[in-house]
Amino acid sequence: MEKMKTKKNKKGVRLGIGIILGTIVGYVTSNIQLWFVLGIAIGAALEYGSTNNKS
Repeated sequence: MEKMKTKKNKKGVRLGIGIILGTIVGYVTSNIQLWFVLGIAIGAALEYGSTNNKS
């Protein structure tokens, strides 16, 4: 019998990427407070969008 491979869902990866990118952009632009919060918002939107498309 052939076994089906399941893809494990990694929650929080897109959120982490948003936080990291927000921190990097904030450091470069010397405005970490703004970009850290924007990175969280963008990452959360990507997480919600990816889970919303699957159903």
